[in-house]
Amino acid sequence: MLDPRVLRPLVAEASLAPSVHNIQPTRWRPEDGRVVVTADPARRLPIGNPEGRDIAVSHGCAVEGFRIAAASQGLAVEVAPDGSDVAVLTLKGVAEVDPLAAFVGARRTYRGRFEASPSARDACARLAETCPDLVMLQEQEAIADLAALYDDASLRWFRRADYRAELVSWMRLSRRHADWARDGLNAEAMAMSPLEAAGAGLVLRPGVFEALDKVGLARALVAEAPIVRSATAVALFHRPADEPPFETGRRFYRVWLAFTQAGLSASPMAVLADDEAASASLRAAYGLGLDRRLITAFRLGLAPARRQPPKPRLPLESLILL
Repeated sequence: MLDPRVLRPLVAEASLAPSVHNIQPTRWRPEDGRVVVTADPARRLPIGNPEGRDIAVSHGCAVEGFRIAAASQGLAVEVAPDGSDVAVLTLKGVAEVDPLAAFVGARRTYRGRFEASPSARDACARLAETCPDLVMLQEQEAIADLAALYDDASLRWFRRADYRAELVSWMRLSRRHADWARDGLNAEAMAMSPLEAAGAGLVLRPGVFEALDKVGLARALVAEAPIVRSATAVALFHRPADEPPFETGRRFYRVWLAFTQAGLSASPMAVLADDEAASASLRAAYGLGLDRRLITAFRLGLAPARRQPPKPRLPLESLILL
């Protein structure tokens, strides 16, 4: 059995990794000197992600976070994936500190408007040159076109009552919500004022959204084009089409940490990859062949200086299975 004094801080740092809807599906079980990592089946997204791909990507993010944390303690981690939901981690040997480790705590999803910044433009340009997994869109016309595509795709998904219900189940629109500080998407993290959060709760109710859509108001209420257009750049993140989603998740986390290292704030726009029409349009426009999979699009830029709210996270007692 691994010493809890070793395991607990590693899992605590690994839990800071991103996950779809911040559902935090990864569980850690010490066993025979190793750590068996599984996905909690209760945290599936049967409507938005029935095949479980996003869960496996989230799983890979957490495992990469564990590896980064262990390296900061001088420990090397051997990762042996076993399907999409299981991996076995063995602490062995000596590792050097990962250069991205210093940015784990600073990484945030920023969903507000970005500030104009020459330094952010330079950072995006450098990332475009050094990261082959990114197509970096910096022209304002291209960003505006993508913003409209994003709103079109979002509206298609919001029109699905089952999808809205699943999304709302993971939204924490009031501080009175029991899981406000534990998981999901709370209003503060989504850059919503209390008034905006209350409005979102009303608009997304069954029947209300359909009525608003019928009179042509739904699109304006869910649109994010003005926020997207404020981005310094939008990065299309793509990976090999045959890559297991667990491995994609490990790379996903490192790319996001690289954004933070470059002084950029980021917000993923996953619907552009999940929506078939939007994904096909972007693949055709930017030459992504059949050997590549569009994973997501990140809007990037400089966020205004502000107090960083704590990340909603589950307690370690929920994450470590003994």
